[in-house]
Amino acid sequence: MTKYSSLLLLASAILPVTGFQLSPRSSVVVGSSHRHSSSQLFAEEWKGDVVSNTDDGRIKGCVITSVGETEFTVQIDGVEADLGKFGAAIYRKITSDAKQQQFQGFRPGTIPPHLLPTYKAFAMDECAREAILEAMQQNDIRPFDAARSEMEIGQVSIPPRKTKGTKKKKAKKGAAADGEVAEEAPPAWVTFDTMKDALKGGWEPGESFSFVATKCKGQKLKDVNTAASPSLASLADE
Repeated sequence: MTKYSSLLLLASAILPVTGFQLSPRSSVVVGSSHRHSSSQLFAEEWKGDVVSNTDDGRIKGCVITSVGETEFTVQIDGVEADLGKFGAAIYRKITSDAKQQQFQGFRPGTIPPHLLPTYKAFAMDECAREAILEAMQQNDIRPFDAARSEMEIGQVSIPPRKTKGTKKKKAKKGAAADGEVAEEAPPAWVTFDTMKDALKGGWEPGESFSFVATKCKGQKLKDVNTAASPSLASLADE
């Protein structure tokens, strides 16, 4: 049993089954009408679909590299793909379902604190896997039935943690005659080997994260317009 399967079993035991119904991906054809806009996601309950941040229903920030005839590596830039909002939507949905349950020793509508890490882990994992499957489909690659469980996610980068009590440094006298102060470079994102480590590093739902997924398996469709997607150019040369 994979770690992801174990996570799903644990989560499904805590929440109602309806809260963890995933959208069927294996039968979806590229260009289908299942994709939602960002505004639609927050107007409706999340139903398991990845949210698009573009008008044409495509997510940004994905780069796909062919490893073999049916195996690909997918790199997702979380900022461009807007994974922060997508992850937050997933987390809100599952915690909302959890609040409908009665936990022994807690008031109605209260989630036991020790369960929150499980919900956060599920939100991050589901967000990443849905983004990968969507990236494959929008690049004319039909994921295999087992693609979701077989893909491996690593090199997870999250925003740097904010330090408490930091104050802006005042400019030294005479440092800038025109009164302008040189801005400090923003802190670099922190990269972890796994999502588990990224969660331990402090990732929270609503924050973006970038990652690289390997062993993403699917069938590249042959009757496609390769000019439709810039990231498909490398595959067309195979």
